[in-house]
Amino acid sequence: MFREKKISLKIENFPAEEEQKLLLHSAVEIRNILQSISRHRTQCALYFDAGRNFYLTMLLDANEKGIWLDPPSRPATTQRILSNRELVIVSSHNQTKIQFVAADPYSVTFENREAIFLPLPQQMLRLQRRDCYRLATWPQHPVKCVLKPARNQSRIVRVADISEDGIALEYPENELRLIPGTIYPDCEIALPEVGTLTATLEVKNSLEISAPNGKPYRRTGCAFVRPDRNTTLPLQRYVAQMQRISAMSMQR
Repeated sequence: MFREKKISLKIENFPAEEEQKLLLHSAVEIRNILQSISRHRTQCALYFDAGRNFYLTMLLDANEKGIWLDPPSRPATTQRILSNRELVIVSSHNQTKIQFVAADPYSVTFENREAIFLPLPQQMLRLQRRDCYRLATWPQHPVKCVLKPARNQSRIVRVADISEDGIALEYPENELRLIPGTIYPDCEIALPEVGTLTATLEVKNSLEISAPNGKPYRRTGCAFVRPDRNTTLPLQRYVAQMQRISAMSMQR
């Protein structure tokens, strides 16, 4: 019914001193990691427009010269990406998050198909930290969040994933405008078989996603603001319950 999101594909920023401890500089090691990601068809997130937007993609191949990525389904999005001087790519390798900056993208043909080529990055962040346990919801068993953007107004938005730290919301591009930094009090989140909790949410980021049908969607990350026991305890029960259900379904 539910699947685990073990690695978050969000961009992470670190103080310069800490970042230096996480950087890989070996071209051979960087190439080997990227080739492994390609072989295992591991999902990647490519961020463009200074990190304001991203799309999910696959690494088609990598060698000592660079990498080839599957382009977006929408040609207009591809052109926006190609107009960027720098891009950020986030993925995972051996259950460890990796992140790097790639420069000067251009369009190429790879094995008789369109692709985006990027020169091999000179350095790569390998993040050993474990993200907060996160559950991604299935459309067949939706979790909904009721936002109250103004007095006597409410909007129901689908929860894409949930953790004890916050939630991610997904909705059509033009349906709603959630601005990072905005705080929404008294949000109601209905957790199946657990109940409805009320919490204050702060919008952290809002990014464009290309849906499989080509339609633009928004994915907005929200953090719980000073959550109390009335928030954390239902979340813990819900996460534990879904872990048990997932484990039972895998044993069948």
